Amino acid sequence: MKKLTGFLILILICIAAAGCGAKEQPSPDIAAINGTRINQKALDQQYTILKTNYENQLGVTLDETKDQETIGRIKDRAFEEVLTKELVRQEAAKQGLQVNPQEVETALETFKQNQNAGQSDGYQKILDQLQMSESDLRAEIEISLLYQLLEGKITGDLTVSEAEAKAYYQENQALFSDPGGMRIYHILVDTEPQAHELIGKLKQGADFAALAAQYSKDPGSKDQGGDVGTVSETTNFVPEFKQAALALQPGELSPNPVKSQFGYHVIKAGQKEAASQRSFDEVKAQLMNQLLAEKKGVAFGNYLQQLRASAALEDLRK
Repeated sequence: MKKLTGFLILILICIAAAGCGAKEQPSPDIAAINGTRINQKALDQQYTILKTNYENQLGVTLDETKDQETIGRIKDRAFEEVLTKELVRQEAAKQGLQVNPQEVETALETFKQNQNAGQSDGYQKILDQLQMSESDLRAEIEISLLYQLLEGKITGDLTVSEAEAKAYYQENQALFSDPGGMRIYHILVDTEPQAHELIGKLKQGADFAALAAQYSKDPGSKDQGGDVGTVSETTNFVPEFKQAALALQPGELSPNPVKSQFGYHVIKAGQKEAASQRSFDEVKAQLMNQLLAEKKGVAFGNYLQQLRASAALEDLRK
């Protein structure tokens, strides 16, 4: 369910849906694959998902005039992905795979509860904001479950042996070394005055973990006492934060808020941690799971490519 939840979050962040409720003019067909037609609306939605995801990841806004090459590549990828979705539907039907409607409803209900946890109408606000109907969301849940069913059918017999995992470990030992560093905790807030106020409370003896849980807007650390892990020169954090964190001594609190693109950080140093090398036995279970996921991903990707290569495609784009 975690994998599915992540897929839904991506869709809800990225989709700018084409309206719901009102009657729409028929959308022209842009392709036919194995005799099944795909319309422009499906392509537009997929393009919006990919374009918005690209912009969010890189922190940019694509310009229709200046970024025509990039936009063209995204449109081409969107076209391929709507074809792949249809091929998955067709192949799942051939394989006798069907999504359990109750699984769709369970996933939908879980998502509703998560969105309404912060505010009672949070779920409806998201649908309204994105002009997305609940049936649109059900359709996205269903196709994501169908992908999982088909992938499981095609790759279910694959395994990774301990010998494979050990060979990978021996060839990539640097990946399992810990450079050490300083354990760091932080509280992230929006304004400098609020950060100063928290520093004052901490100097008066307030509990750092309690303040992090109450005030921090970093969802990844607020419920972990503000713990962001061990920080070293090689840690991929923004320079302002990393430089300030590594300047602290064990147990020391940053005297002033540290500003970054995310807001204002109140930083506390924990203990220094020595460099270490994790043994194969320590990482074996996790590594075997990782390698198996990668093997399945490659196999399923190759399978989809074969479906695409053998499909009868009629490109109706003008």
